[in-house]
Amino acid sequence: MSAERVRGGRRAPGTLDHAAGHRRPGGRRGLRGPLVVGLLALSAALTSTPLLAPAGLAAAATTTATETRITLLAAPSASGIARPGEPLSVRVTVTNTGQEATPELALALAIEGARPSAPDRVEQWLAGSTIESDARTASTATISPIEPGASAVLDLIVPASRPAASGAFGARLAVVRATAGDELIAADRTAVVWVPTGSTPPSARTVFIAPISTPGIADGLLDAETLAALTAEAGDLHRQLDAVAGRPVLVAIDPRVVASIRLLGADAPASALAFLERLAAMPNETTLLPWADADALGVLAVGGRVPEPEGAGAVAPTDGEGASDDPEPSPSALDLATAAEWPTTFDELLWAGDGLSADLLSGIADAGARTVIAPSTALEGREVSQTAAGLRLIRADAALGAVARDASTAMSQQRFDRAVAQVSALLAAQAAADPQSVAVIPLSRDVLPSSDRLIDTIGRTVSLPWSTAGTLAEAVAEPSADAAITGAAASGARADAIEAALAAESADRAFAAVAVEPTAITDVRRLELLAALSQGWGDRSVDALTAFVEASARLRSGIRVAESSAITLLADRASLPVTVQNDLDVPVRVFVRVEPDTTQLRVLDPRVEVLVEPRSQTRAVVPVESLTNGRVDITVTVQDGSGTRISEPTRVSLNLLAGWETAGTITVGIAVVVLLVVGISRDIRKRRQQSAGETGRAETSTLETSTAESNGTER
Repeated sequence: MSAERVRGGRRAPGTLDHAAGHRRPGGRRGLRGPLVVGLLALSAALTSTPLLAPAGLAAAATTTATETRITLLAAPSASGIARPGEPLSVRVTVTNTGQEATPELALALAIEGARPSAPDRVEQWLAGSTIESDARTASTATISPIEPGASAVLDLIVPASRPAASGAFGARLAVVRATAGDELIAADRTAVVWVPTGSTPPSARTVFIAPISTPGIADGLLDAETLAALTAEAGDLHRQLDAVAGRPVLVAIDPRVVASIRLLGADAPASALAFLERLAAMPNETTLLPWADADALGVLAVGGRVPEPEGAGAVAPTDGEGASDDPEPSPSALDLATAAEWPTTFDELLWAGDGLSADLLSGIADAGARTVIAPSTALEGREVSQTAAGLRLIRADAALGAVARDASTAMSQQRFDRAVAQVSALLAAQAAADPQSVAVIPLSRDVLPSSDRLIDTIGRTVSLPWSTAGTLAEAVAEPSADAAITGAAASGARADAIEAALAAESADRAFAAVAVEPTAITDVRRLELLAALSQGWGDRSVDALTAFVEASARLRSGIRVAESSAITLLADRASLPVTVQNDLDVPVRVFVRVEPDTTQLRVLDPRVEVLVEPRSQTRAVVPVESLTNGRVDITVTVQDGSGTRISEPTRVSLNLLAGWETAGTITVGIAVVVLLVVGISRDIRKRRQQSAGETGRAETSTLETSTAESNGTER
């Protein structure tokens, strides 16, 4: 056996590949100094060791030992299949996650080879439960100290001359442990499948469940730009369809995707239209998810009713006929409900996530479901088909789903091989316990897998000697057993967030009464609520719901009274101007109410109606009467038609100068009269002065004439 030192998860350049028997390009002859991690040695004999694995030693376990911290990853090759006369290889990656170099470590592969394990036991083992096991050490090795941040990759090999197991066909528990002296540093659990010579393994029928959805998007509808990116050749939706089409997968389709493409009509990207055509031509079994894959169980758990999408205000409805089987009807005949419809294999089916409990079954039935894909963690029995409260429950294997998701999202070949080996062991255990049973394997709803990894996961699974491609129809056709539901409804932070989001949407619906078309608000908010409830958010679900509640608060604060400085009223009766601001994208009809603090001011019309266009301001004119002079504070609020306040009260100060209008009028009148009198007097005086002047000049002229005549006579 050999060990190779690698950095950053890859072999360092210039190292010798002993397993392949040749020197890697650029390397030196031999392994020297720190490049030599250690030599693997086969144990001379299979030593019996009791294996009591504590719960903390789960997959890729990390130690908490003093100063030494490593992670360990064990990946059996060839899907973990062990046969007589063939060596069994387990590739181990040891990574130093501490701050100091590790001591010399001893690695040991132990296998419980004498007896097969039942499905429950394999599930518990891989989940990290404490299990007493009679395991034997099958291979050992030592590795040299590893520097911080570095990794060592090596193969623990059980030779063909010493078989890893014996006895009947089935899964065998295995573990790789790393020790320093007598101290256990880390361990990673795995399993292998023993196939005796000449035996024909029993098989189980296998069907996967995968969504065609867009997790992590808060919009109620997808716009053209988003769809173009998602349906492009490298887009998420394109890759999802590539991975599942024509394979044993029940495809659960998000109606948000279908409706968004159809409602764009001629504006839909060409890649999105091509995606719909491919989806329609796909031979797989299909069903529809709730809008945006909303969590129906979470809503029922907090006492709510499963919300349905509403579309009259979200899109422009037309007088189109109902939906047909044509996946691409004319956009001119579509409203939201019609656009979201899609012909499926299974109607009235709910793919339930975590949180299924017995008290939710009646709510599920009321929501229209007749068949529920139920997580195995919520069911006591292992039968694939069960019944409870008039519902057919199809058992989805949670353990198989978890490791299949690990395989489909694996970022390295070793992690992929590790997960596939676990899938192989779980299916082998089920096939041995119940030949020809149907294993339903749910895939991820929140993490989009690599299409290549998902294709490989499905292909490797159905190519196992104990697995054949199955269908959900076969699972539904299985004899049904009475179900004992042991699951509990969702609680804690997510339940609180769901309850808050439902309350926020209810408040939005009441607020929407101010809109000229209330559905322009309610329908959009309903779709956004469903998007926030999506199971595709995963660990970010509480954040998504919180963001919805915050958006609701912003919506309801979008109509308000604009701030104003103090206003002076000079007349006994006046019009009080109040400016209303509308920050929404829809026109609103509201009522302005003014309430004075004292009786100095009387409001003649307490509710003044005003229509405010989107993103604009409008001034309302409120008639008031001032009874006395002084300063008065008033409270201005905006209300809907029923009198419910929809904005925070605004305080405004008024300066009242009652009676000043009459006094001012009289004063002005007197001033005008005085001016007139003065003007007339001045005019008369002026005229008199002009007349007197003319008379004087005439007399002077007459006198001068008489004098001249007299002087002439004397001469």
